[in-house]
Amino acid sequence: MAILAYGQAFLPYILVREGRKVLSGYHAGMEPKRTRSAGGIVIGDGGTVAFVMSENSRSWLFPKGHVDEGEDEEDAARREIREEAGLTGLEYLDDLGEFTRPVYVFEKSGPEEKTIHMFLFAAPVGAKLAPSMEITDAHWIPLARAMLVLGSPHEDWFPRDRAWFASVFERVRQAVQRD
Repeated sequence: MAILAYGQAFLPYILVREGRKVLSGYHAGMEPKRTRSAGGIVIGDGGTVAFVMSENSRSWLFPKGHVDEGEDEEDAARREIREEAGLTGLEYLDDLGEFTRPVYVFEKSGPEEKTIHMFLFAAPVGAKLAPSMEITDAHWIPLARAMLVLGSPHEDWFPRDRAWFASVFERVRQAVQRD
């Protein structure tokens, strides 16, 4: 979303320093770098879903990350879930679509607008979570509590993640009931 003022586009931004939001406002003139990420909601035993916490966000999120050049989005989602949560052998259940997060300004790379494509998977019975890379923790959380733990209210992207999850919640709930 661009806001026009005196003929100049002003883009919303968040300045992130060492993984922490330090300033937000509007940035004039600099177009954001548009990036793509992919990830998934992974259903585990007993109606649970996998959540990870990264050292950068300090929030409970679904595993996801950047799509590498030449990689398709489902493959990227599987790779990110394996890298962040240690889960392999996933059964594909559904394509949950995509949503776009607001612009972020990272000190080294400038503004970024991230579009995230999410999929729904089922983990093998008895799958164990094994956080790695920038992930500090991972847990199976009951789907009924997922909306309560998703994201962090102090982050500007939090409403977008929650709105997207609310839009797919019924599809995920139905998949959990079939499992």
